[in-house]
Amino acid sequence: MWFLAALLLVAPGQTPPAAPPPGSTIELLPGVHRPFEVSGEGITVRGQKGAVIDAGGKGHGLVVSGKRIRVENLAVKNTGPNYDFYNPDSAVFVVECEDCAVDGLRAERVITAVRAEDSPGFVVRRVRAVGNRQGPGITLYECPESLVEENELDGFLDNLYMEHTDRSVARKNRLVRSFRYGYHLMFSKDVEVYENAAERGRVGSAVMYGRRVHVYDNRFEGHVGPLAFGLLSQEQHESLFEGNLIRGNNVGILVVSAVADLFRNNRVEENGFGVLVLREKNKASSAAVFEKNVFLANVYDLAVDDPEAKVTLRENAYDRASRLDLDGDGYSDVPYLPSSSYALLASRMLDLSLFAFSPGITLWEEAEKKVPGLRLMTLADPRPKILTVPAGRPALLPLLLAGAALVGGLWLRS
Repeated sequence: MWFLAALLLVAPGQTPPAAPPPGSTIELLPGVHRPFEVSGEGITVRGQKGAVIDAGGKGHGLVVSGKRIRVENLAVKNTGPNYDFYNPDSAVFVVECEDCAVDGLRAERVITAVRAEDSPGFVVRRVRAVGNRQGPGITLYECPESLVEENELDGFLDNLYMEHTDRSVARKNRLVRSFRYGYHLMFSKDVEVYENAAERGRVGSAVMYGRRVHVYDNRFEGHVGPLAFGLLSQEQHESLFEGNLIRGNNVGILVVSAVADLFRNNRVEENGFGVLVLREKNKASSAAVFEKNVFLANVYDLAVDDPEAKVTLRENAYDRASRLDLDGDGYSDVPYLPSSSYALLASRMLDLSLFAFSPGITLWEEAEKKVPGLRLMTLADPRPKILTVPAGRPALLPLLLAGAALVGGLWLRS
């Protein structure tokens, strides 16, 4: 009798008990199953190969609540149409579920793959899902100490959204073609974000309104379009961004009213603007340090549109810096000014980026380096590292990004 209570085999058309005995395993046999809910402690819901929950276009596929509930190897399709960002119909809805997990979910024709609320210690891994750009792919709200790893999400509004998820980890996720943000973190402290890849989204990835977030060894690549960026830090405090590859975006790193952030050992290449620093209206000016980063083949390495911003540059490598190194220590003896008044002007009027490589603008910027204004001198890197540029490196991508900026400027004015 104990074995029968512990293993519940559910055939298509059957409905498992809503509150099975603690320690039970609900195993869905091959075939199409109706949506259901499970509540309890120490329960496992598992799908055999060929088993699928079909929500029939109404509501959630599976709803779980309780403690230590695991959902394994489940397939869900055809959720309801509700795409309210904070209340979407989901393949799996996890609510008030402590130390629960979703592992190996496959979702198709869904608004949201996994939605978790008020569920501390939540784990979601190995989810494979394609969205329709209406709702978030995986969304966590009030789920501290959670782990989000090895998921592949394609084409959701925000592929991965985390809010009020203190002391959580997001790692090794692949986030592709988001309609808004690839990765989006809000109002969270002491979060680690590493070894993720966010590619070809419409806007970019964002870390906002939190503290002490560590973002490292990620790849933010290929965000091209009006107002697109690789990574945004907005009103983010005391956070560390290091070892990231930020390549092929209209704006590589966008910093907006962020305070005490450190950007270190990142590779910022082939973007329109490598770094753009702005100030949100009625908010504090940014205060950020850029240290030992590599700036390569960007249209502009840096533009700061805030006269009160405190931007410190230390020992970064630039492909346009002087190579004069009399003492042979690998650092240029000539300070480098990665910004210019034209870069600032182009940040406000994006279509001007198209002329960045014209002879007149090149002469303008070279002359400005010789007699720079006092404000721009505060943006100089006093000891830039000498960067060896591969021979024959093509300049086509920066030109295309400049063209994209022109299109974006015209779109914004239309």
